[in-house]
Amino acid sequence: MKKLGRNDPCLCGSGMKYKHCCLLRETSQAQAPHRRTPNDEEQGIALIRQGKPDQAAACFRKALAKTPNHPVAHNNLGIALLMLGRTQEAVACYRTALAIAPDHVDSHCNLGNALALEGRSDEAVACYRRAIAIAPNYAAAHYNLGGALGNQGRHDEAVACYRRALAIDPNYVEAYNNLGNTLVIQDKLDEAVVCYERALELRPDFVEAHNDLGDTLKKLGKMDEAAESFRTALKFKPAFAEAHNNLGTVLQEMGRLDEAVESIRTALKLKPDYFGAHFNLHSLLLDPTDPGPSIECLKKAVALKPDHDEFRFFLGMLLDYSGDSEAAAGHFDRISRGPELAKLDAWRHFKSAGKKIPPMIGSPIQAFQLGLAAARPSGLVLEFGVRFGTSIRQISALANQQVHGFDSFEGLPETWHHEPRGSYTTKGVVPAVPENVILHVGWFENTLPGFLKNNAGPVRFMNVDCDIYSSTRTVLDRLAERIVPGTVIVFDEYIGYEQWREDEFRAFQEAVARHGWRYEYLCFSFFTKQVAVRLT
Repeated sequence: MKKLGRNDPCLCGSGMKYKHCCLLRETSQAQAPHRRTPNDEEQGIALIRQGKPDQAAACFRKALAKTPNHPVAHNNLGIALLMLGRTQEAVACYRTALAIAPDHVDSHCNLGNALALEGRSDEAVACYRRAIAIAPNYAAAHYNLGGALGNQGRHDEAVACYRRALAIDPNYVEAYNNLGNTLVIQDKLDEAVVCYERALELRPDFVEAHNDLGDTLKKLGKMDEAAESFRTALKFKPAFAEAHNNLGTVLQEMGRLDEAVESIRTALKLKPDYFGAHFNLHSLLLDPTDPGPSIECLKKAVALKPDHDEFRFFLGMLLDYSGDSEAAAGHFDRISRGPELAKLDAWRHFKSAGKKIPPMIGSPIQAFQLGLAAARPSGLVLEFGVRFGTSIRQISALANQQVHGFDSFEGLPETWHHEPRGSYTTKGVVPAVPENVILHVGWFENTLPGFLKNNAGPVRFMNVDCDIYSSTRTVLDRLAERIVPGTVIVFDEYIGYEQWREDEFRAFQEAVARHGWRYEYLCFSFFTKQVAVRLT
């Protein structure tokens, strides 16, 4: 286990630094009549606050040599040992404290923390519940219980625990933040934002809350606000590698690729073993004419996480793409999980789809750039599936003409694999878009007939972000007469996931057979799941 530093967050979940938290409770208890060796313990507490847990442990042992039955000293020794990464010894200390004083609430909580670090979540839950039975208004115990239940996937119960902690202590910033994190897992993003914002009202320099808020705003499609949250986190903590990486991913979504590269490179300077950042950087450096830099990024990611099937697939694919099929096979042969096997199936499809494998891209805007450059010179520019407007804003800037976007803004019209009906809804909220964009609100089958009646001409370019088979088929069939040689279609969910053959891919291949279309692939991406095709 990693040593717990004095400036790390306290395991009790108070949000305070370790050096200022649990030991303060023990100091107040130290004035109890049974305490006989204040000097050794006080010195130990001071040493922990100085980041010297090894010396602190020696002081607590001296105290215990004089007073073996002092529960607070056993508890404090456990704290020092836990900071040193000696979890099992810490557990023994807490158990000794509780054998002496069964109602010592802090020892119950600290024992729960140590057991949670060992992955013994059921036992940790039991410890927190005992602490709560002894002290029902102990906010940290409710908070820790919420964390343990969340780790077990019991998110509704975790939410209730965090809310109880906040009812006891309305200024408990960590409880607001972790409540927000749990609400994100439950896809209650707007409620999560409120929790993060409340945490930041109480503690404006809470960098983790700024980072978590940014991540949630990104999920809500509020890219500018997300970027600002990450930048605010970095103002308070410039060496926060995760925030640099997250800022890079947002900038990539926004099409600001040079800035994205800079952010993720900064993350890696700060944290060279950040495997996720190596993986993200590979997509930004991806160049079909020179895949070498991307391959090097993936080699580093795989070296750091040898059992990560996704990293293995991407490295194998790029090696295969560059002509090193033998090295690629060594990675493909180690893939065992369903999603990566499905990607391997899609890769083999692209290898066999034409005489030449089309260019590989790593960022959404590249598909739009290549697609519009290759499209017929005039015609309609359309998007199906606008949601937050991120992609249509990029398309409208590149197309230099009027762009039409179609969306119900009510989410999926039916269940899509594991996603229930209504997923991806904006709850009817229509995004702000540039002046050259016209939005058509409603289901495709209701809005397309009137649009086609009032707008003549072929399709120049369209972005199909329908996800599901039925909606994609509706779009392709309604527009079949307008899809002509030179029309470019970008599909947003064509490859890169387990059911790829059942959705946009299937709808397009059936339309090709039904309408006699001929086409070529312009580019593809397993990172973004996009494919661009041009009718020939």
